[in-house]
Amino acid sequence: MRVVVVEDQKLFQEFLTTLLQNRLRYEIVGKAEEGPEALRIIRETRPQLIILDILIPKLSGIFVAKTILDELPSTRILALSSESDVKTIHQVHQLHLSGFVDKNEASVELLTEAIHAISSGRRFFSDSLKMTVRNLQADPQSFQKILTRREQEVLTYIGGGHSDAEIGQLMGLSPSSIQSHRRNLFQKLNVHSTPELIQFAQESGFWKAAFNKMKLSKTYHLHD
Repeated sequence: MRVVVVEDQKLFQEFLTTLLQNRLRYEIVGKAEEGPEALRIIRETRPQLIILDILIPKLSGIFVAKTILDELPSTRILALSSESDVKTIHQVHQLHLSGFVDKNEASVELLTEAIHAISSGRRFFSDSLKMTVRNLQADPQSFQKILTRREQEVLTYIGGGHSDAEIGQLMGLSPSSIQSHRRNLFQKLNVHSTPELIQFAQESGFWKAAFNKMKLSKTYHLHD
């Protein structure tokens, strides 16, 4: 299997390289330490599997993953992160990534299990992600419980920095309808200004879900 490793921590990158090449006998066709470099290498190599750290410099791993999946939907992505908070979990969930491993839990055995699962067409998520999801589902005040699907979609575009008029055009609704949804969001989320609402959206991972309807910079498209 052809693999690209995207990891900015040199020691962990070397660990992954050794695991993939020596133990799993996979072919590493590229390595990158930052977002734009990762996209360039992926353009050139078209790997089957990408090991992707979410917290990489210059361009977030979430943006890289979304761009890759838009252009190469059959690519399998195993996300890595030292953070498994609600924001990260929501982003991973919305992207439908092949797997996620908390770097704080990572071991040779766990990563081997994850890579084997994903290579076989299955999905794999480490225990910390599962626990965060369970806690989120059990929380009666979680955004998934208190917001309607339409309100979550509006929040996505607000997090992406769109105006009411732009959101209305994207969703096929009038600006006044968007304003009504915005007022509901203020009340339900207990925020009192648009900057607070934008901050909540971005910290909760809603901004990235708007990528499929936002014009991405050509600099980062795979088919330039």
